[in-house]
Amino acid sequence: MHQPVQPDELNRPPVPTPGCATCTELAITRDDARARGNRRAETDADVLLRRHQHSDHACRTTR
Repeated sequence: MHQPVQPDELNRPPVPTPGCATCTELAITRDDARARGNRRAETDADVLLRRHQHSDHACRTTR
């Protein structure tokens, strides 16, 4: 069973799971958005990364 995400964890960006192509792709998307100053795209990538990790990596979402 998955543990719910704690509110303080939502303030930290999720960390990609090493070796996962999907995590890596989403992290690159997030970093590119951050570099462009696009906070909306950065947040969207974080949400997608958390969802992916929740469903595929047993909630490894924080540093």
